[in-house]
Amino acid sequence: MRHLDFDELWKNHLFDYNDGDLLVIDDITRLTLSDYENTALDFIITLFCAEGRMMLTVEEQEYRIEEGCLFVYLPGQIMNSFMLSQNAKVKVIAFARRAIDRSHYLNKYVWQQVEYIREHPVFLLDERERQITSHYYSLMMLKTQGTDGSFHHDVVRMLFQTLMMEFMMLVERKMGALADTDAAQDNKDASVRQSTLIYRRFISLLAESAGRVRSVSAFANMLNVTPKYLSKCVKDESGRAPLDLIHETTVNTIRQQLRYSDKTIKEISTDLDFPNISFFGKFVKEHLGLSPTDYRARNLNEA
Repeated sequence: MRHLDFDELWKNHLFDYNDGDLLVIDDITRLTLSDYENTALDFIITLFCAEGRMMLTVEEQEYRIEEGCLFVYLPGQIMNSFMLSQNAKVKVIAFARRAIDRSHYLNKYVWQQVEYIREHPVFLLDERERQITSHYYSLMMLKTQGTDGSFHHDVVRMLFQTLMMEFMMLVERKMGALADTDAAQDNKDASVRQSTLIYRRFISLLAESAGRVRSVSAFANMLNVTPKYLSKCVKDESGRAPLDLIHETTVNTIRQQLRYSDKTIKEISTDLDFPNISFFGKFVKEHLGLSPTDYRARNLNEA
């Protein structure tokens, strides 16, 4: 089975925007879809059908995506086949897991909806939902076409995060309509694997910590499991080591604080529970390549 990642996709330069975490394309007909048949894609994809229709088969399950439908593909599933109507206009946003990891809010909630999305990947939008989704895609396309200003990538990512929050509210409404009784919800939760539940709780705690908790053992204690078992659950569900996710969360918080807050270096260090400012400086230098002062100065100069 062939696997495909962002780097291989971008070699063909078919996408309108790419920042390493996020790919955007305004018209899927620019892709040679046969190139992606019987392939496992290592990222998440949202397809919005603005006109016409699309037929695709994932894991031998056939889906019909009509005008006004949104389809969500999750990593690792096999794309078997595609078929488009002649008038089809399908817009695409593809993103890596780390695009979710960068947002504490998304991290906390989005993985709670994964099982539902896997079972119900097609969303028929009502008129208002179609308008909102279409406007978001249009705005993202407009912003991706410009490169002026040092906050260009930040603006695009924030738009993406806002779109994801809209989608999460949509999924929440669909889930609520499906769960007619508390018993039905309890049965659904019971079907979820233990490792998935541990991973979800870990991600939720990680988001809440906002970079202040930086050891696997500390999170394992919160979850009443061993560090080894936590590491296995996180690895099984995300393909990554928990310490990588922990450090990534801390680095993202530091990056935001240095770029956008008025806090002093010492205040940031204290707020994130580093033992001293020297240790904080070494951590930042290791992960951002610059001292906290130099990183802040560079981004202020580029603003």
